[in-house]
Amino acid sequence: MKRIIILIIFFVAADLQAQHKAVQFGFGGSVSAGWFATNVEQYHNNGVRFGGSWGLVTDIFMMEGVAITTGFNVNYLNGSMTMPYTYDTIPGTIQRNFKTKYLEIPIILTLKTKNIKDKIRIFGQVGFGLGFLLSAKADDSFTATEGTNTTDTKDIYDEIAFTREALILGIGIEIPVYGSSFIRTGFRFNNGFVNILKGNNRLIPEIKNNGRNNFIEFNVAFLF
Repeated sequence: MKRIIILIIFFVAADLQAQHKAVQFGFGGSVSAGWFATNVEQYHNNGVRFGGSWGLVTDIFMMEGVAITTGFNVNYLNGSMTMPYTYDTIPGTIQRNFKTKYLEIPIILTLKTKNIKDKIRIFGQVGFGLGFLLSAKADDSFTATEGTNTTDTKDIYDEIAFTREALILGIGIEIPVYGSSFIRTGFRFNNGFVNILKGNNRLIPEIKNNGRNNFIEFNVAFLF
C-alpha cells in the first residue's frame, strides 16, 4: 500500500513539474517608438523616432502565475530634441536626432491569470531596467541665428551617460503553443528616469544638458 501511495505522489509531482516549469527560457523582439522628456525650458522633444530590440527572455517562477522575468535586450532607442547650440562659434539652435544602442538587463515582476477557456492568459508587468550604452550617433541639423544652416552626422558616445535606468510597465497575453511552451505578446512602456545627456549647453554654459529617453514597444517572445 505504501509503495502505491509513493508511486501516486511521484507521478502527480512529475505531472505538475511538466505543467509548471520552475524556469522557462525564450527569445523575442520588438518594434518601438521613442521620444525625449526634459526639465529644461529651452530644450524640446522633437517628435517620435522608431526603433526596435531583440534579446533573450527568462521566467523564474516564484509560484504558479508569478514570475521574475529577466534576460537581456539589445535596444535600438531613437529620439529627437531641439536645443540652443553653437556651431564653429556661430549661435543658433540644433535639431539632434539621436541613434543609441543599449544592452539592457530587465528585472520584472510578471503576474499571470489562469488560462481563459484553455486558450490564453493575460499578464501584467512592473519592474526595472538597467541599460549599458553600446553606441550613440546623431544626425544634426543646425539653424544659425544669422547665416547658413548646416547638417552633420557624428559619433556622440562621449556625450551620453554610460548607464540608463528605467521603470518598465507592461501588459499583454500569452498563447499556449505546445506543452509548456507559449507565445507572449503585448505592449511595454519603458520610462527612463535619469538624465542621459552629459555636460553643459555649448551656447549657454550655465544650463546643464537635460534629456531622458523613453519608448513604448510592441513585443513578441517565444518561451519553451
